[in-house]
Amino acid sequence: MATPTGGNATPVFRIIDSLAPNELHRDVWAACQEKRWYFGNQSVTDKPANPFWKMDLDGVEAIDRLWVLAKAGCEKITGRPLRVARQYANGHTYGLGGQPHRDDVRNGTFTLLYYPMLEWQQEWEGETLFFGSNGMVTAGVPIAPNRAVLFDSRVLHAGRAPGRSFSGLRVTLAFKLEPA
Repeated sequence: MATPTGGNATPVFRIIDSLAPNELHRDVWAACQEKRWYFGNQSVTDKPANPFWKMDLDGVEAIDRLWVLAKAGCEKITGRPLRVARQYANGHTYGLGGQPHRDDVRNGTFTLLYYPMLEWQQEWEGETLFFGSNGMVTAGVPIAPNRAVLFDSRVLHAGRAPGRSFSGLRVTLAFKLEPA
């Protein structure tokens, strides 16, 4: 597979299936079902874009436990100690996909994106796309329950809206990581 940046340097880009044990996966999903969602988040702020749902998750026990579980593996993959700068969930419904964006422009920053849903069907769409420096899609990560993708935060990416056949909320949990 081509690197998500499309360049010669190989940025961190790793898909991690079955990140959490079943009980923790269910606890994380339950935390994402709480009534703390607000509407109006945008992937980019420098131009008009479709807003979508967001839930701040700093200090949420199940989410903190997920990071504790994932931390050693993320540090091994990136080759450096990491800390969470922010953690939150994004929610997309049909027609409300994210815009291509970079999570951070600083070297040494990473995003751990987790798909907490307990069920997902391929026809519901909603994959996360990664773009090269030429603006072309270089990788697509389909949603799978309990899957995560760790990537260099400087990589251009976008969460696609779920398809019309999905009537719920496509949820992703983002850990924004920086050097510890």
